[in-house]
Amino acid sequence: MKYKKHSFEFKVKVVNEYLNGSGGYRVLGEKYNVDRSLVQKWVRQYNTYGYQGLTKSLSNTQYTSEFKQAVLKYREENQLSYRETAEYFGIKHFTTIANWNRKIQEGGPAALEGKQGRPIKYMSKKENNQKQVSKSEPLNETEREELERLREELRMKELENIILKKLNALPTDPTDKKRK
Repeated sequence: MKYKKHSFEFKVKVVNEYLNGSGGYRVLGEKYNVDRSLVQKWVRQYNTYGYQGLTKSLSNTQYTSEFKQAVLKYREENQLSYRETAEYFGIKHFTTIANWNRKIQEGGPAALEGKQGRPIKYMSKKENNQKQVSKSEPLNETEREELERLREELRMKELENIILKKLNALPTDPTDKKRK
């Protein structure tokens, strides 16, 4: 099944229907063609964080290794589940705590330090081009002018390409909703 992002308004609508007694998780899931566990998750997020819990966080929250260790220690001392611990500390996804626990078991406290995510393997084209230019000899005036002219020409071609794509996507018949 293809992953589908749901809008904030859609989530609010489904949660409100659940809270108004219009149906249970299964009924609303079938009505809106979403998995019942997703409806359950949205209701739980709403009950814990309010409407803010239904929004998609645009930036990843960075936690210090000390905070991560304190959360894991609190969970162990109070014999809480990952979900209960996440709710207590206001961490939106309980799997984050499960991942911290796995890391600390595999690599010790040092495994919680450092930057998360996949390491960058390759430089972007822009960085690579800049690096090549800086390694070579300095450009003289005519080369610099030529480079600026070519960059401007490339920008114009990119804009033209974007405009053509947008025009191509427009329906030819104004009554058509979408072009095939």
